[in-house]
Amino acid sequence: MERRVVTAFFIDVVGSTALTVQLGPERFKRALDQAFLELRTIIDGEQGTVANTIGDAIFALFGTPAAHSDDPQRALRAAQACIRWAEMRGGAPVPLAVRIGLETGEVIVDLTAEREGQQTSIGTCVNLAARLQQLAAPGQVLVGPTCHQVAAELAAFAPLGEVELKGLGRQAVWRLVAIGEPAGRALPPLIGRTSELARLKAAYRRVRSGRSILAIVSGPPGQGKTRLVEEFLAAIGAKARILQARCRPVAERAARNPLRELLASDGAGGSAEALAARLADLFSDPLERDRVSAALAHSAGMIVSHELATLPADQRQDEVENGWRRYLAALTRDRPLVVWVDDAHWGEPEIVRMLERITLGASLPLLVIATARPAFAAQARLRAGVNRLFVSLDALEASDAWALARHAGSIDPAGIERAEGNPLFIIELSRARSMSATPEVPITLKGIIGARLDELSRQDRALLQCVAVVGETFTASDAALLSGREPADVASALDRLVAIAYLRPVQGGLRFHHALVHDVAYGRLATAERLQLHAHYARYGVPADDAETLAHHLWEAVGGEDAEWVWEGSEELSRVRSHAREAHLAASRRYADRFAYERAIEACRRAALFAIDPEDVGQVEQTIGDVFAAKGDADQAWAHFMRARQCYLEAGHQPPADLYASFLELPVYNSGMFLRPPDEALVEALLREGEGVARGAGDAASMARLLALRAYQSFDVVQLTEALRVSETVVDPTALGSILGHAGTLQNRVGDFAAARQSYERLDALAPLGAATDRQHEFRAILALNIGRLEEAEGLAAQFLASSASRGPHLRTHAYREQCHVLLAQGYWRGLRELAADTERLVSEHPETAFCYAVTTALAFAAVASAIEGEDMEARALLSRAEAPLQAEPFERESVLLLANGALGLSDKVDELRGMTRQRNATPLWYFDRMDAVVLTMLERWDEVDEVLPRLERVAAQGNSRYVAALVAGVREEMTAARGGAAATHRMLRELGYRGWSRLLAYRPAAGDGGRAA
Repeated sequence: MERRVVTAFFIDVVGSTALTVQLGPERFKRALDQAFLELRTIIDGEQGTVANTIGDAIFALFGTPAAHSDDPQRALRAAQACIRWAEMRGGAPVPLAVRIGLETGEVIVDLTAEREGQQTSIGTCVNLAARLQQLAAPGQVLVGPTCHQVAAELAAFAPLGEVELKGLGRQAVWRLVAIGEPAGRALPPLIGRTSELARLKAAYRRVRSGRSILAIVSGPPGQGKTRLVEEFLAAIGAKARILQARCRPVAERAARNPLRELLASDGAGGSAEALAARLADLFSDPLERDRVSAALAHSAGMIVSHELATLPADQRQDEVENGWRRYLAALTRDRPLVVWVDDAHWGEPEIVRMLERITLGASLPLLVIATARPAFAAQARLRAGVNRLFVSLDALEASDAWALARHAGSIDPAGIERAEGNPLFIIELSRARSMSATPEVPITLKGIIGARLDELSRQDRALLQCVAVVGETFTASDAALLSGREPADVASALDRLVAIAYLRPVQGGLRFHHALVHDVAYGRLATAERLQLHAHYARYGVPADDAETLAHHLWEAVGGEDAEWVWEGSEELSRVRSHAREAHLAASRRYADRFAYERAIEACRRAALFAIDPEDVGQVEQTIGDVFAAKGDADQAWAHFMRARQCYLEAGHQPPADLYASFLELPVYNSGMFLRPPDEALVEALLREGEGVARGAGDAASMARLLALRAYQSFDVVQLTEALRVSETVVDPTALGSILGHAGTLQNRVGDFAAARQSYERLDALAPLGAATDRQHEFRAILALNIGRLEEAEGLAAQFLASSASRGPHLRTHAYREQCHVLLAQGYWRGLRELAADTERLVSEHPETAFCYAVTTALAFAAVASAIEGEDMEARALLSRAEAPLQAEPFERESVLLLANGALGLSDKVDELRGMTRQRNATPLWYFDRMDAVVLTMLERWDEVDEVLPRLERVAAQGNSRYVAALVAGVREEMTAARGGAAATHRMLRELGYRGWSRLLAYRPAAGDGGRAA
């Protein structure tokens, strides 16, 4: 069975009943047989195939067993000839009149029956043609809407309006008036693209001067996008390094990730090891090389980097982009670089966004060319700019179309008009060869390609149709697997198909010479065969770890409406659907790892269609909840997690413990991500429920995560101690990273500095398991400051700052933040202002990056520095910019804003911020108390200072912190001096090197008007 586009032809001898009565049955039968013989000869002459005769009617098809590019025209010519034949018999002894109905469309054809002379064709166009024949008057040819559309420029028609046809509803109908005779056509290269080629060359000249440019070459299929870029690349030759990749539809995306193709074209795309070897040639710094390698390998689908996986989504994306930016920069050291991404409209939005941002304002000799369909630029929201070039390939001008046609050997005006300036159309027209001596006039590109396919042997055509299941690109092994033929036989057939330009070799296999050739070949497969081939390829042709491709083929096999009847009665259906559910869930996780969240969500929704019982649905809901959580949509994630829990309960099973651990991290660790945070009582109840499930299941990892959550939520150090004890048996780096990272944060916040140090040391020890280590400089620098080890803090902050140089802009601001704390402690005011300027410059250079409270810290501390140095206007301007909304982290953001407002003497704002922090946190946190104590000292509000100091003294004793003890001593000295006692010296602070905090304690701002040093 095969799908084909055909023109159905019904011809009926009019008045047979009356003639039978008039002539007698025997004489009329002889006359009718002779008439049928002559009519069949006319139909055969136009390469039509008589399917059968029914009484006094003939049913024929044009387009099977061999298609022609002009089948609708052949049917119309045959119809016109049959009408003339009948007219010429007007004076015959037995006059006969005929009426004809025609329609073009898709049918299912039984090719086996055709070979046996028993034509079987099923399709709407067959029914419509039969109804039109019944409607026609004697001597009329009526055609349906599709036949009229494809033949409108080849024949004259009279419209009859819409007619109600039994079983088919209202249909537009036309009467054939006359048909013309077409001429031939020909073939072509690159003509009519001089200005577009010149624009690409001009862009390359700008690139050579050190300006990165993104060029979008757009146009509909066949408009010559690829051909234009090939001509451009041939022109620049070896003057530039060239990387190439092609985005593909879902069927091929995972197997041939475009980012991996880019690496492969540089000789680094085979594996993570090959990539590492290539990067060793490009980067001398091992730290930078490892970072770039992780970013490239993760985004290209070679590995899943645990370091990147532990980062929030926006920071991960930032790091990936930074890695690619550095890699491409390294490739431009000896000559310009051209990166060509073909068919970018198939690319995942995250890849397109990365290509744009890499070239945005970059000073590199880099030209990125993306070829895509017309709507791509608008859909991708690409903006015009000095480093953006938009080259739109419109239809060829009439003169260029004529030149192209003449070069191909055609001077057919009708053919040139039909091509509508599309170069591929003209090329394909010239490639199409007629099976008759009559010059052909192909009607549509699909018809042309279908005609070309039918020039092949049945075996070779079947091979192309089978392998089209894989996608536009495939291997010889794929072809052998799906066709069931011997590998040697398949290899020979593929060589033939390459030689006659149906296929072309590409890296790693073969490719259809154009996507439309693939589409036509694939579309010819009968539904049942197509679904079964997808299932077969999923089972035997797709690697088990290639989840995305596996999910695609299983979806095509059992995901559509046709699956029920195709697989009816098959024991395989249940197994394949179960496999499909698992594959889609795995694919969803892979998409999420690459930040392709919309695709991840769609994969989950498809997986839900294969869920049989509530437990299956629960697994799907849990996975989609994970995706929304990674995406940063806490409200949606929470809703899906809750549905997952309900599904497990409805199935009579306890929900898995890791479900509770995952979704309760959202309201506890990331409450600011919610638009509508869950009720606190519900969160508490679920924590208790989850702990019971984890304990019953013996799930130590989930139990430790849940205990850590409860501790973090309530600042319960005892509960945290239990969580850490349980975590000692956990080896999963993701679970441990979450537990220890948040444990260290909590311990720092409550002032248990010794315990925080232990947590960070355990976090460092995760390095062999693939967890991040260099970011621990960030946490430990703050810890060192808190306990009075300024020199250690300075060293750690410097290491973090140095290592962040190869990081993305977001994480670089984290390093600036740590540096700010060190500079503030040292009293290096000019350094704080310079660092704030660097921070703002980094933010302005990366407008697409989401930055966090680290920017607030840099600007707020610079405002403090300016106030201390008497630059009141500058201080206020910095504070205003520091208060701009960013990703919320109230614990630090509000404390640094409190210090800046205090330094400017803005008492009302100080009171507002103090109220906010106390209202939010029933348990006072020591570093709020620290900022409180310093600001209240600057404002000389001694009664309120007396309330804060005892808490800071307990922290100093409990955490064994010389810094906190020195700060308390400095505050008490200022209180004593204010009440008439000895002048404050801040000896302990100065001995530790904390001259900045000493200066702040001594500083007295004028009320709302700047300040003065006491």
